[in-house]
Amino acid sequence: MDLNGISSETLDAIKKSATTGITNATGMQGYDLSGVISLVPAPSSFYNSLAHSTPEQGADYATWRVLMNINNQQANPATQFDAPAPLHKNNLITVSAAYAKLGYGYTVTKDAIAKARGFADAKAIEVYGSMNLYKVGADKMSLYGSNIQLGTPGTPVVVQSDTGGTIAASTAVPVKVAARTGTNYSYGGSTAASAQGSVTTSSNAAATHSAVATVAAVRGAVAYDWFVNGFYYTTTVVNKVTITAIPTSNNAVPANLPGLFATAPATVPSSDSSANPYEFNGLLTTLSGDYATGGASGLVQAGSGLASGASFTSLDGATFTGSGQTVNELDALNTAFFNQTFMSPTAYMCSSVDASKLSALILGSSNGGTTYFTPGNDGRTDITAGGFVGHYINKATATPVKIEVHPNMVPGTLIARTDHVNFPNSNISNVFELRDLEGVQDFEYGVSRGTGPGGGPRFDGEVYSSSTLVNRAPIAQAVLSNIG
Repeated sequence: MDLNGISSETLDAIKKSATTGITNATGMQGYDLSGVISLVPAPSSFYNSLAHSTPEQGADYATWRVLMNINNQQANPATQFDAPAPLHKNNLITVSAAYAKLGYGYTVTKDAIAKARGFADAKAIEVYGSMNLYKVGADKMSLYGSNIQLGTPGTPVVVQSDTGGTIAASTAVPVKVAARTGTNYSYGGSTAASAQGSVTTSSNAAATHSAVATVAAVRGAVAYDWFVNGFYYTTTVVNKVTITAIPTSNNAVPANLPGLFATAPATVPSSDSSANPYEFNGLLTTLSGDYATGGASGLVQAGSGLASGASFTSLDGATFTGSGQTVNELDALNTAFFNQTFMSPTAYMCSSVDASKLSALILGSSNGGTTYFTPGNDGRTDITAGGFVGHYINKATATPVKIEVHPNMVPGTLIARTDHVNFPNSNISNVFELRDLEGVQDFEYGVSRGTGPGGGPRFDGEVYSSSTLVNRAPIAQAVLSNIG
């Protein structure tokens, strides 16, 4: 070491940092730059399964024409000889689906890119993050988007009990309820609240009072917000709730509902936000809405037009039932479906919660025929236990129906989907299709100079598409809702 080359400033710096030995607390540690990780999931199974098409010219709507089933209105075909046969009847309607823009934006400064060089590509991370979130949003929109209102729920019926809660004797329990679409479930909003239902607990001072409120199922709703005493009480995925206490302030949203929008309603809603004019109608809405009549096209609120033909059944909070290889609710759905269409669904689309319930019911039965799989050659020393029921036999048609888990399906709602319609001359190549005016793309804006941090050289852009969902055969689909 050349001691003559050491400056006095260097010696002063060494004196200031001098320690007695090197320990974990005083020693030198490096930086383990192991890269950037992402803990944001991007489930988009339904969106990924959809066929995409692009129209030859731009338009506000994708439009097609439908011959509706009116077989039960036809004349008797028996005809007198030498006389003409009766003319058959047609019911031809026009259906349209409005295009909507879906997207997420990003911004990254040139300085941030420079400082991340050699460690991460800051711009690529921003674009890729927007792409992932776009796919999640597009999946939820394809399932649940809605630009038609659900309609205000009916007045809830409230029944008191002398057990199960902490409500005082002779206390009024006033309840209102609002319904949520699937996108309301993910992003907030609901219908306007219902009229108030109420019950007064009994005068039994020794009882532990509670109450159960029930409302008629709202077609197309996947969840319900309950308001007690003017405050937000909870959200359920069935059309009933058990009330164990009278709130004096808004509660937090329940933590056990996956994907529920994290912000609780601040007040009892007086206006309807269940419809969003910037959304296209997703799968559930194309089933729950009615076809417009009187020269209009598109979908309208359930009960105000011509029914789509989709089958809806509400379990009103009841769970799946059955024994052995039978699930009563699926058998009833399949029978009703066959009686209407003479077909079988392709798949049951459901959440992991409901798929697990089906597997537990069938495999947990004493008649279920438990099977143990023994991989490898370890005999019975390496047994794999448990099981998942991936198909269910449609007893009406003797065909298997796939049980599909879709991460963005809300628990409590199951959709029986049919991918192939074998009606004569149906002219249906794809039952479901995402029609894209513009397919998903990364668009980078021109940048204008701004003032302050973030206003300097940067890249601003967004990942977006202009799309709509086309459902050519709502009549070939069915829904089980309010599964307990």
